[in-house]
Amino acid sequence: MIRRFRLVLPCLAALLTGCAFGPDSSYVAPLAQPADAQVLANGISAFVATRLPAASSTVALEPPPSDQADNSLTPALASALRHRGFAVAEGGQTLPPGAHHLRYLVTSLGEGNLVRLTLDGTSQGSRFFVRNSAGGLQSGGPFTVTQAEAER
Repeated sequence: MIRRFRLVLPCLAALLTGCAFGPDSSYVAPLAQPADAQVLANGISAFVATRLPAASSTVALEPPPSDQADNSLTPALASALRHRGFAVAEGGQTLPPGAHHLRYLVTSLGEGNLVRLTLDGTSQGSRFFVRNSAGGLQSGGPFTVTQAEAER
């Protein structure tokens, strides 16, 4: 019981941290190691690839707050999405019709990172990335996915 309680408190703190920036912005906590950005970007782009057709989709990244403009994840994510065949819109570019909006919240949790994604305001995915015995970041399991009903 105590072990579950220890896990609930950091998760609750992560959720509250993400909410502080509003519904249309992303958040990236400071990453522990430079290589973490690429691991997270690859995981996020893999999630997007399961939800959208790459060759015909533009993904608009919801920007993090200005004080996080120099985070290492955002450029790594844009590159990983392009590598998978997506067009990526960043920094106020004019969006083509049908562009998909991606909001990403990355929060430190214990020795790893909790990633929460929202695609087009309806599809949500969460995944914990944990440190392996060599100290590298890796997936702690699959994405947990929820699909909300689209607004009419």
